[in-house]
Amino acid sequence: MRRYAWVGNWTRSGVDDLEPASVQVDGDEIALYECGPKLFELQIAVDDTFWDFVRQWGGEWMWDSIYTPLGIDAVVEAVASGSAVYVTDGSYSRKTRSDIDGAGWVIYCKIKKKMVLKGSFYEWCDKSGSYRGELVGLLSVHLLILAVEQFYDLPEGPRGLVGCDNLGGLNKSKERRRKIPSSAKHADVLRVLRRVHAKLRGKLEYKHVYGHQDRRKIWRQMTVLEKLNKKCDILAKEAVHHGIRECPEQTSTQRQLLPMESTAIFYDGCKISGECGSEIRFQIGKVEARRVYVTQLGWHAQVFDNINWKARDRALEGKPDMFKQWLFKQSSTFCASGKNMGRWFGSEHTSCPNCNALQEDAAHLLHCPDAGRFSLFQTEVNKLEDWLCMHHTDPDLARILPPYILRRGEASLSDTKCLPQDLRHFAFEQDLIGWDKLMLGQISGQLRKIQYAHLLNLPSIMSVDDLMSAFISKLLHIAHGQWIYRNISKHHNKLGLIRRAERQELLLEIDRLIHIRPDEVPEESKFLLEVGFARLRQGGLTSQNYWVHAVKAAVVAGRRRTFLQQRRRCAVSPPSDAPTLTPAIPFAPTDNIVHTERIRAVNGCILDRVPYMVNRINIADWTEGPTVSFLKILL
Repeated sequence: MRRYAWVGNWTRSGVDDLEPASVQVDGDEIALYECGPKLFELQIAVDDTFWDFVRQWGGEWMWDSIYTPLGIDAVVEAVASGSAVYVTDGSYSRKTRSDIDGAGWVIYCKIKKKMVLKGSFYEWCDKSGSYRGELVGLLSVHLLILAVEQFYDLPEGPRGLVGCDNLGGLNKSKERRRKIPSSAKHADVLRVLRRVHAKLRGKLEYKHVYGHQDRRKIWRQMTVLEKLNKKCDILAKEAVHHGIRECPEQTSTQRQLLPMESTAIFYDGCKISGECGSEIRFQIGKVEARRVYVTQLGWHAQVFDNINWKARDRALEGKPDMFKQWLFKQSSTFCASGKNMGRWFGSEHTSCPNCNALQEDAAHLLHCPDAGRFSLFQTEVNKLEDWLCMHHTDPDLARILPPYILRRGEASLSDTKCLPQDLRHFAFEQDLIGWDKLMLGQISGQLRKIQYAHLLNLPSIMSVDDLMSAFISKLLHIAHGQWIYRNISKHHNKLGLIRRAERQELLLEIDRLIHIRPDEVPEESKFLLEVGFARLRQGGLTSQNYWVHAVKAAVVAGRRRTFLQQRRRCAVSPPSDAPTLTPAIPFAPTDNIVHTERIRAVNGCILDRVPYMVNRINIADWTEGPTVSFLKILL
């Protein structure tokens, strides 16, 4: 204990280096017990100046929830001495909000053995997830280190240890790349990290931490990094819940830029964090489709805006290209229906292969009254009803949707009995869209809002966006099942409508060829007329086709043989009243007399040439005779 004598009063004005102290006053003597740190008022001025410097980089939302229990000097001392341990973790509530993620991060000083800083924040973007949350948390750590270096002009040296339970994010954060590919996931975060690494003067160590060790160990058995990781996990979860409370609806978001991020692309208030080509194509295509549907196809603009096109686009992700092509053709009515095939290619089969309705069009696909197709439709709708009940669908939606789908547009959704009040808006919008468009994946956006409110307090593992995509996919498969049923009925290799028509024509041709005269068939082919015709009629289409073509070939061969025999006879003694039957090469015509030669050839090879003279006369002027009559039959 040190003792002092009192000399007088003093004021604090103009004094900047005071320290708090514990004393005991005994008369004129003052006993000093202990001195404390510097006055807190001076520290606040430094803090404000430092955080103002950090906020100049942008991304102010990242620093809103920062807490430094020992002041910024403790943080600077830990960073400068290399005794700092930086730990971060991310979180994500996929079921509640699929577009929000959060991060929690702390700085621990190994010298003081205390936590000198902790912070948390939430972020929304199109590719939210726990991985992105951890990556943005690592970014905040590197940004703080860079800010301390530049503001306090720290020299080169070690800056401490960075720990995270996500090994992939940890490896990405320590990369020093010259260029970030535009197709890279979370390219916006990686670009800022590249810029930060280019300016950092200190060196960092990176270490992977196994997460959630509190599930396997008691608290005193956990290492410092594992304890810090657990605290970061709690901070990240609190940040996500805070973001959900502040933005309960997906449309109530504001634009967030990362610190040191110069350019970003947003749509509907949500930032595109990675490759932007697909999203830009979707938005441009949506604008163009709206123009076409409204101006050319006569849709009401409100009907187009009520459709949840984003959910339909997600449902088509991963689908084969041929499935997307079928959906496009069916939606635009340019599918290969009987009516279109008859108009484009002159097809004779323009009726429905199941109900024989004339001029089958695209709308007939989902309204065919055939019993077999309706039975398939009913079976698929029953499966859809079971699926809705198993995946925590709103009970009122699960009750009214399957019967409405089964009625196939004969009654509106608004006419459903005992329709709840909160579903009337959805029913009204869906009736404007129509039943046929519902089966092609065009559903009202109100359906998502109803299901989102229902899923908030349920233990479902599916988010509302996943549920909407799966529901639309089920509807598309029901419609596609009708298309497959129709195509099998028409194009099946044995039982299809076209095959049955071809078989009927073949049977008629067989009946005609059965009665052919045996003398019209060459001797070596007469075995074709000795087959069992009853067995032939019951045989396969391939064997029937083979028999018909073989008989026709035999008849043609027999007639050709007869023709060649007649020509040889004419070559030996040509008739005086007719020209030769073989091609002739004229020499020098004089009036009606032509000097010519008869050419005898087999398979294009000339055997001999016999010159003689004939009258030049047209074939139409030939007199009737056995040779001329036979030639006319062949011609």
